[in-house]
Amino acid sequence: MRYLALDFETGNASPLSACALGASIFEDGALVYERVSLIRPPESARKFHWGNVRVNHITEQMVVDAPPFDAVWRMLAAEAEGSVLVCHNAMFDIGVLNACLAHYHLRIPACRYVCTVKVAQRVWPDLPNHKLDTVADALGIALDHHEAGSDAHAAGMILQAALRTTCSADADALAEKIGMRLGRISSMGTVPCSIAKQVKGAKAFVHPRKEPK
Repeated sequence: MRYLALDFETGNASPLSACALGASIFEDGALVYERVSLIRPPESARKFHWGNVRVNHITEQMVVDAPPFDAVWRMLAAEAEGSVLVCHNAMFDIGVLNACLAHYHLRIPACRYVCTVKVAQRVWPDLPNHKLDTVADALGIALDHHEAGSDAHAAGMILQAALRTTCSADADALAEKIGMRLGRISSMGTVPCSIAKQVKGAKAFVHPRKEPK
């Protein structure tokens, strides 16, 4: 199964203000491709907000000569088709992706997606919270937080760790074990990634040798 981990950074609250995209592709448990690119948002996305700049350190001046989203996405579109997308807080990243695809009249890939926040909540329930930096630190995953390439890589690594910890062959097996339904996007619309049912004894999925520090 191929996993395409994605992370967007935005210039303001608008999903059209995507100003960076990081991508990491995993196949058979191994990282096979990484890419990160700045993005020049369309003028309709409005000015960058100082709060976003403070978090991701991307300014309007930095993206003046960057390619627009459609040019960046063309390099990933074929990889997304049929893959399982992986995002930490997928509601945000999938929302940005859908908005940008619609704005540029690009084809929506037919693929499923998994939110690693929900995965971490089920597989490592005793963590103080399930923010990306907290989970990455617990699993020993290097992270430059809010740098799109690093965040995408970390999300992909978290999923791989969850697969190993639960002895799951793939995301479908993982979802079955932790009571989660994978999300789905297509031209027909979006189905959210969700917790399908309560699973008793979720802590049993934490293997003693794999348990976060």
